[in-house]
Amino acid sequence: MRITVTIEEPNEAFRADLLDLLAKHAAVVELDTEWTMERAHRFYQAVPQRAQRLLREAAVRDGFVSDETLREDLDGKNLRGHAGPLKRALERGVREGWWPEGMQPPLAPRGPGFGKVKGYQMPEELVSTFFAAITNPPRAGVGTTAP
Repeated sequence: MRITVTIEEPNEAFRADLLDLLAKHAAVVELDTEWTMERAHRFYQAVPQRAQRLLREAAVRDGFVSDETLREDLDGKNLRGHAGPLKRALERGVREGWWPEGMQPPLAPRGPGFGKVKGYQMPEELVSTFFAAITNPPRAGVGTTAP
């Protein structure tokens, strides 16, 4: 038997009770950590415009967006501040109950090591999901609510 539970906007007491119940049966509980179109859309809406551009560019460019592409609108400035909002949105989604802990970050910086970023890479298996979520967002009232 497979049971899937989706609870929109649970209050903190309910969430704590449910997590306690799940902890008792942790050996047989499997969290759904897959990016769905709805989750990708909610994530996209939860980040600021700069981070939205980063996600959009990666999705439409088959998963990779170069530092040159991102700097086009920055007059050659550095890329500081692009990845931080992505991490915070992922953490916020866990706190808000939008997705479980353990979700794969949708983008990772690429470069020669610590220091200057040469671009951002979206895992291949996420490109089509994020592309669909960004270019064909769900209609209002169909499966998602505003973050």
